[in-house]
Amino acid sequence: MVIKCFPLGAMYTNCYLAYDETTKEAYFFDCGGKNIERLNLFIKENNLLLKYIVLTHGHGDHIEGLNLFAKTYPEAKIYVGVEEKEFLYNSDLSLSSRIFGEDFIFEGQAIAVKEGDMIGEFKTIDTPGHTIGSKCFYYEAENILISGDTMFRRSYGRYDLPTGNINSLYESLEKLSKLPEKTVVYSAHSEPTTIAEEKIFLRNIGVLF
Repeated sequence: MVIKCFPLGAMYTNCYLAYDETTKEAYFFDCGGKNIERLNLFIKENNLLLKYIVLTHGHGDHIEGLNLFAKTYPEAKIYVGVEEKEFLYNSDLSLSSRIFGEDFIFEGQAIAVKEGDMIGEFKTIDTPGHTIGSKCFYYEAENILISGDTMFRRSYGRYDLPTGNINSLYESLEKLSKLPEKTVVYSAHSEPTTIAEEKIFLRNIGVLF
């Protein structure tokens, strides 16, 4: 599985294109902005079929480009955590007006996912805390984790926004720490890391013992 990062939107959210070089099937994780020209060109030049658009959670800097993605890739199915579907239609929850100065309303439909659901070859992991329905997505065959705003390199997401909860976040970080240490973690706002590195960090700050 090839992972390529495309920073999108005003907050340069790390959005990830994951694709199989043999089958050409592709996933895109988060839709952080509308500046998708480079992504579109890459998909075209590499003859990729974008089948899955996957949201780690519903904050504005992860969904701003969702309507554009849905129009550009109408054959792709869109997935979001079952607890977060409302975020796509409620700017008070997505914080879109606070982040961008305008409301965001998704014009389509999304498929709700929960713990254990498979999206292609990625397994859904419930990781609430940053938001109530934050999800991470794990590709077991190659130990790849898309972590959204749950786990960053030597850090983690905020928990002081609507539906956030520090205790839930710590439990989610502990849960992720049980993945194989060689797992490579791709987050939305930091460089890649590994579970091994983050276990050291979490022990140092007292989240793990």
